[in-house]
Amino acid sequence: MAKKFKFKNAAPSKSVEPAVKNASRYITSYQLTRLRHDVSMWRTAVQEAEQDFHPQRVKMQRMYRDTVLNGHIHACMARYRDLALLKDFEIKVNGEESEDLEDLFEQKWFYDFLNYAIDAQFYGYSLISLGDIIDSQFNQLSMIPREYVSPDRKNVVSYLYMVSGLRFDLPPVSDWHIWIPTHNELGTSDCGYGLLYKIAIYEILLRNLLAYNGDFVEMFSQPYRVGKTNKTEENERSEFENALRSMGSAGYALIDPTDEIEFLETALGGTGFQGYDNLEKRLENKISKMILGHTDAMDSVPGKLGAGNGEDNPVSVALANKQSALCRFLENIINGQLIPKMRALGIDIPDGAVFEFSNDAESEAKKMAKADFSKQVADIALTMRNAGLQMSPAYFEELTDIPTAAMVQPMQQEQREDIMNKVKNYYK
Repeated sequence: MAKKFKFKNAAPSKSVEPAVKNASRYITSYQLTRLRHDVSMWRTAVQEAEQDFHPQRVKMQRMYRDTVLNGHIHACMARYRDLALLKDFEIKVNGEESEDLEDLFEQKWFYDFLNYAIDAQFYGYSLISLGDIIDSQFNQLSMIPREYVSPDRKNVVSYLYMVSGLRFDLPPVSDWHIWIPTHNELGTSDCGYGLLYKIAIYEILLRNLLAYNGDFVEMFSQPYRVGKTNKTEENERSEFENALRSMGSAGYALIDPTDEIEFLETALGGTGFQGYDNLEKRLENKISKMILGHTDAMDSVPGKLGAGNGEDNPVSVALANKQSALCRFLENIINGQLIPKMRALGIDIPDGAVFEFSNDAESEAKKMAKADFSKQVADIALTMRNAGLQMSPAYFEELTDIPTAAMVQPMQQEQREDIMNKVKNYYK
């Protein structure tokens, strides 16, 4: 069993200001209003983030808060996170695996860190506060609200739309925070806008489609109730109207012989919904492809045609590629920022420590390749033996790493004659 990991300085200096350890303390709390987003608001949010002078991410991050509420997007994001969260990892020091360091990272705080780091791919960036070291862990690790973070000015503001603020890229604030930007393919900023930048437009259409579909079902799938009456008294007409209005859950009406109630149905109620289902499916396929690399990454069933788990299957290949890219992204952050800052805060992590995710597929491929090569060498050795030659055991072990048993020495002439004489005597 690995021993408990020890810290050089278990309790960092308490003289550091709270806002330095956690930039959220610099923020004046404000409740963001949930807005109803449409395509024009998406365009406005993009323009605000791309403007030359004083770019802001407030509207964009506010829009993202509603984007991730979509069930399909939530499921895709969860599966994307699992590509890294469910993988094993190891930490090596000068090539040797360190169980002590692995115990340090095999904690809740580290998986929270991975979640925040992965979310940078969706939101464009993450600013993570490490907080104090308590009980040998970063139990106060948290993420700074993104709408208060300016990737272009590298600061955290107290109030929304402020320009000046707390610089998180300079000491001492940078000593306690991990800044994770993403690639900007447009060149309009030092930091990308995240996957949700492109997904949001499809989610807005999906959100509106749900409302349209609900209206359609209400208007065309349900029969329209029509009542005819000769009543002239207002109270009698009101009772008749209430009977029509309440005809749900086995409703009924008590009417006169001259009253009529009809249920009008429309032909659209039978097939009209297909247009909504078709568009919804196409939008969800686009979202799945953008997040997971393939339209069937969420819905494919193992064992079905084209949906197996083989290495040549398009879905498996797409997920494997996404996993490799995500793991490389996280490894660079951990080795380039997290470990050096942990070491600077007094955690005894030796030089040469490297974090890496286990590559099971690559390891298995190497084993299979080694086994195939060893078989080829063994076939050559057998061919040589049949031809009266012999491969050196040392050479065979060097090529295959397979230990060889002691070679059977050929029988001497005297031993052979003795055996032949015994056989002859037996058959006399």
